[in-house]
Amino acid sequence: MQDLIKRYFWVVGAVTVMLCAVFAAKATGHVVEAKYLGDPEHAQRVAPSPVASLHPEPEKKTHTKDGAQLATRNMFCSECTPAEPVASSTDPSSVQLTTLPILLLATNIGANDKDSYASIINTDSQKQGAYSIGDPVPGATGTGKIKTIHFKYVDFDNGGHLERIVLQGATAPVAAPAVAAAPPAGEGSGDDLQASIDAGIKKIDDNTYEIDKSLVDKVLLNPMAIAKGARVVPAMKNGKPEGFKLYAIRPNSAFGKLGLTNGDTLTSINGFELNSADKALEVYTKLREATSLELEIQRRGKPQTLKYTIR
Repeated sequence: MQDLIKRYFWVVGAVTVMLCAVFAAKATGHVVEAKYLGDPEHAQRVAPSPVASLHPEPEKKTHTKDGAQLATRNMFCSECTPAEPVASSTDPSSVQLTTLPILLLATNIGANDKDSYASIINTDSQKQGAYSIGDPVPGATGTGKIKTIHFKYVDFDNGGHLERIVLQGATAPVAAPAVAAAPPAGEGSGDDLQASIDAGIKKIDDNTYEIDKSLVDKVLLNPMAIAKGARVVPAMKNGKPEGFKLYAIRPNSAFGKLGLTNGDTLTSINGFELNSADKALEVYTKLREATSLELEIQRRGKPQTLKYTIR
């Protein structure tokens, strides 16, 4: 055994030399990296990019086949256009975007304000860094202190005014739209129209009704007020339109007073089929001066006729 150890003892020396060589190579690599591959004294110049617009251009409307345009169009008024949806507000305040040559590169939101910071660069002086709430923004006048840090924007003081910088590529938050004041009670108000509906529709039996001509005139002047009494959507059968289905009918609305119920499908008026929005508008123009109406409906899968006399 001793002879075997003496014969191969040179292996221990060789392994020791190899380990020392590896450690020496690593140490030399770290020294070279620290001396020649350190961070530069000046950061690479960042070119300013245009700040996101407060009012982005609206997307162009395209024609689709999903029936949404039919559902939002008022079948009782050819000249009425559906109301445009109001963009939801992401920030209730109204703060202007800054004109300073600074960019918001990143934000970090902590559990509390003191743990949040924003990475900001001044594109003129190339001064950059991480700033917390209360720190001065590079290039701002006055105190220039950061007031709030959010995920996509930062508000700060600039010469006594609150200004905002938005994260690169993000859309600037918009101010909440002003709430329109309710119209005063009187001619054309909801109470006046409801009173006309209550007095202007008389039920003879389950399928026959009388309508006062003055109520028809009011409906023609303001068809959108009547349309709020129910939800009207296109009805499809075997992939083809067959009329308009009624949902969410209010009991005191004109739809409820005229004997219509939830789930009814209106298929024709005075023999004119309602298989498209264009046909509905055509029927509307032809029947404005009619003295009687016959509505063909499908109720629980069965056809039914409702008759109305206009006096």
